[in-house]
Amino acid sequence: MLRDTNIHVPLYRVSVVLLQARDSFIVADTRTDRQGQFTFHQLADTAEYILFYSYPGYAAYSQKLTTEKPVNGILDVGIVGLMLREKLLREVIVKARTAVIKINGDTTEYAADSFKIQANASVEDLLKQLPGMQVDQYGNVTVQGQKVRRVLVDGEEFFGDDPTLVTRNLRADMIDKVQVYDRKSDAATFTGIEDGVKDKTINLKIKEDKNHGTFGKVEAGGGSDGRYNGQGMLNAFKAKRKMALYATTGNIGRAGLGAADKQKLGTGNDGAENYDGKGLPRITTAGAHYDNKWKDDKQSFNGNYKLSTITVTGDDVVTSQNNLPAGLIRSNSFNRFDNQHTRQSANGKYIFKVDSTATITAYADGTVTDSRQRNYGNVQNFRDDSSMIYNNETSAHNDYHLNVYNANLAWEKKLNKVGRTLSIYLENNFSDDHSTGLSRSQSEFYDSTGTRDSTALLYLNTRTDNNWRTNNLRGIYTEPLSGKLSLIVNYQFENKFNYDDKRSYNLGENPSGKDLDDQFSSEMRNNTWSNQGGVALNYVTPKLVLKAGNNIRKVSLNMESILDSYKLKRNFLNWNPSAGMQYTIKQYTVLDLSYTGNSVNPERSQLLPLRFDNGQLFTFIPNPDLRNSFSHKVNGAYNSAKMVSNVYYGGRGNITFDANPITQTINVDPSGRYIYQFVNMPGYTNINYQAMTYYSKRLMPIEMQLVAILNTSGGRNFSLANDAVNKLTYQTYSVGLETFKAKLKKYDGYLLIQAGYNTNRSSLQPQVKNDFPSLEVKSNFTVYFLKKFELHTDINYLWQRKSEAFNNNFSRAIWNAWLGRSFLKEDQLIIKVSCNDILNQNNGYARTAKNNFFSENRFTTIRRFFMLGATWNFTRFKTIKSET
Repeated sequence: MLRDTNIHVPLYRVSVVLLQARDSFIVADTRTDRQGQFTFHQLADTAEYILFYSYPGYAAYSQKLTTEKPVNGILDVGIVGLMLREKLLREVIVKARTAVIKINGDTTEYAADSFKIQANASVEDLLKQLPGMQVDQYGNVTVQGQKVRRVLVDGEEFFGDDPTLVTRNLRADMIDKVQVYDRKSDAATFTGIEDGVKDKTINLKIKEDKNHGTFGKVEAGGGSDGRYNGQGMLNAFKAKRKMALYATTGNIGRAGLGAADKQKLGTGNDGAENYDGKGLPRITTAGAHYDNKWKDDKQSFNGNYKLSTITVTGDDVVTSQNNLPAGLIRSNSFNRFDNQHTRQSANGKYIFKVDSTATITAYADGTVTDSRQRNYGNVQNFRDDSSMIYNNETSAHNDYHLNVYNANLAWEKKLNKVGRTLSIYLENNFSDDHSTGLSRSQSEFYDSTGTRDSTALLYLNTRTDNNWRTNNLRGIYTEPLSGKLSLIVNYQFENKFNYDDKRSYNLGENPSGKDLDDQFSSEMRNNTWSNQGGVALNYVTPKLVLKAGNNIRKVSLNMESILDSYKLKRNFLNWNPSAGMQYTIKQYTVLDLSYTGNSVNPERSQLLPLRFDNGQLFTFIPNPDLRNSFSHKVNGAYNSAKMVSNVYYGGRGNITFDANPITQTINVDPSGRYIYQFVNMPGYTNINYQAMTYYSKRLMPIEMQLVAILNTSGGRNFSLANDAVNKLTYQTYSVGLETFKAKLKKYDGYLLIQAGYNTNRSSLQPQVKNDFPSLEVKSNFTVYFLKKFELHTDINYLWQRKSEAFNNNFSRAIWNAWLGRSFLKEDQLIIKVSCNDILNQNNGYARTAKNNFFSENRFTTIRRFFMLGATWNFTRFKTIKSET
C-alpha cells in the first residue's frame, strides 16, 4: 500500500511502473486504487524487478523487488511511504543498484550508466538502448514518436545543427545523463511567453571525470577499383571548454563525419555543392569547433569552421514527356559532367549576460565558395508520331566564385515587470560573386516530315560581376496585460540592394569576343525598401496556449535595366495573419492547430527576368504587371506518449491554398523552342496537402519496438501550356511498418517496409495515366559472436511499376555487408572487411512528375567494391581530484 508519510493516508492513482532490473526495460504499469493498493500478475519467479512510484507533488521513489520467496504465490511489498517535495531540503530519490528513468515535468532523463553497451560504443549505440527511442539506419533519432531536431552537449550546439555528427562521434561512456525535452523557441525562452514553437531536443550531460581530457577516432580503408576512405576526429574537453577537429577524405560517397550515408545528402545538382548519389565523387572535408563559458557563465563563445571539396564526374540520361494541348513532346537527353565545388565557412557567436535582465549577442559568419563546372550534352526532341523536332549539342564550362558574409547584433532586456521585455535585432548580409565561362549550343531543326530545314549556332563567352546587400532592423516589445494574456508588438525596417552585371559576347559572330550581345546580357539594379509592423495576443494557461496576430508590410520595389534604359517601380501591401492553439490534454499528450496567411510578392526575376539566362532553345520574357498571390496554410498535429508502457501515437498534417497563384507559362513553337513567362491565374487556386499518422508500441514478450505509419500527400496545380489551362492532380499513398530490436553483445536490428501508390493526371492529356505502385524495404542487422567478432549487413530494396509515362518496371537491391574483429585493450581497434553493393545493382535512377512534365533519370553512381579498413578509438582522460 502507498500512503503519505506525513498524514498516513492512502494515495489514490499513484503511477507504479514495473521494470526489469537487468536493463530497466518497462514490463508493466498501473495506478493505485482508493485504498492505495496495486497488483501485478504473472511475474517470473526467478526475475529481479524495480518498482518506481511517482505522484504529483511528491518525491519519486524506487525499490528493488525479488520474487524468490512469495507467500502463497503472493509477494507483498508492504507499506510504501511517499514524501511531499516541499518537505525535502533536497531532492530525494531512493535508487536500487540499477537506476531507472526519471521524469521531471516535461523532461525525461536517462541515467546512461544504467544501460549496458559495447566497449567504445557511440552515443548512437546508447540511444538505441533507451526506452522510447528509435534510431534508423541513417542516424535519424525518434523519441516518443517525434523526430529529434537538435542534439546538444552540455546545453550547447556542437558543430552546428547535424545531430548525427554528435551521436556518431561522441563516446557513450562519457555520458552521464541523456535528457529529452521540448525546447522552446529563443523568443519564448527569453520573454517567458509561450508561443507554442518547440523542437524535440536531446541534451547530453558529460560526466565530470570525462570532461577533462582528449578522445577521438581514426578510420582508414582501401579497396578495389581504387576506392578509399579516411577520417579522423580529435576532441579536447576541459570543463566548460570544448574543442574538436575532424577531417575526412574518400571516394565512396561519404561527406563528413555526421552524414555517413549518401542518402542523407544532396541538392540534386550533379555535385555542384553536395553529393546526392549522382556521379562518381571524390570528397574531402575538415572542420573545427570551439566553445567556452567564463565569468560564472555570464560570457560564452561558440565557433565553427568547415571546409569541403567535392569533385564529381559522370553521365546523366533523361527521358521525358511534356503534355501540350496539341499532343506530346518526347525528349531524350544525355549529359556528361565534371564538376568541382570548394566551400569554406566559419561562424562565431558571443553572448554577454550583462546582468540578470539584459543580454547582448553578437554573431558573424562568412562563406567562400569556388566551383568549376564542365558539361557536354545532347538533347533530341520528338513529336508524338516520333518525327524529330530538333537535335541539339551543347558544351559549357564555368568558373565561379562567391563570398557571403553576415554580421548580426542583438540586445534583449527584461524590464521592470515580469513579462515586459524589449528586444532589438540588427542583421546585415553582404554578398558578391563573379564568374567566367564559355557555352556552345549547336542545333539542327526538322520539319514535320523529318527533313532538316535549318541549323543554328550560339557560342558565348560569359562574364558576371554581382553584389547584394541586405540590412534589417527589428524590434519586439512584450507587455503582460494580465497573468494569462500578453501583448506582442513588432516593427521591422529592411533595405535590399542588388546589382547584377551579367555579360555575354557572341564568339560565333565575332571571334574576338569584344562585342556585347544584348540578347544574352543583363545589367540590373534593384533597390527594395520595406516597413513592417504587427501586433499579436498570447493567452497562456498551464494547459492551453492561444495566439493570434497580424503583420502588415509595405514594400517599395525600384528596378532598373541599365542596358535598355528601362525602369520599373512597384508597391505592394502585404498581410500576414496568423493564429494558433496548443492544448496539453495531459502530460505527453498535446494537440496543435495553427493558421498562417501570407501575401506572396512576385520576385524580381519573375517581373524582369535576366536576358543573360536565355538560351538558344529557351527564352524568358518579362511581366512587369504581376500581382501578389495569397497563401493560406493550416497545420494540425496530435502526439501522445505513454512513457511507462512505451506506447506512442499521433499524427500531423497540413493543407495549403494558393489563391491567384503566380505560375510559369510554357509556350512551345513549331521548331521546339520554349518561351517562359510568369503570370497570375485569377480565379484558380492551387492546393497542396500532406498528412501522416503513426502508432508505436513495445512488444514486451519479444522486447521489440514496432511502428506503423500511414502517409498521404497530393494536390492540384494549374499552369498554362500554349495558352491552354492544364490541371495536374496528384496523390501519393503509403503504408509502412518499422521495427527496432537490440540485445547487448548479441544483435542489433532495424527493418522498414513501405508500400506506396502514386497517381498523376494531366487535363491536357487525360488519356495518359501515370499511376504506379512502389515498394521499398530498408533493413540492417548486426550480430556479435565469438566475443570479438561483428557481422553487419544492410539492404535497400526499391521497386516501381511501369506506367504510360514510364515504360519499364524498375527494381534495385543495394546490399552491403562487413565483417569485423576487435583488438587491443577494451576493443579499441577494429579491422573490417566489407563489400558495397554485393549484387552490383546500384543503378542510379529517379522519377519526376511536375505540372504537365514527366521525366525518368538514369545516372552514373557508385557500384560494387570491396574494402579492407580499420578504426581506432583512443581516449586520455585526467583524474579529477575531489575536494575534501
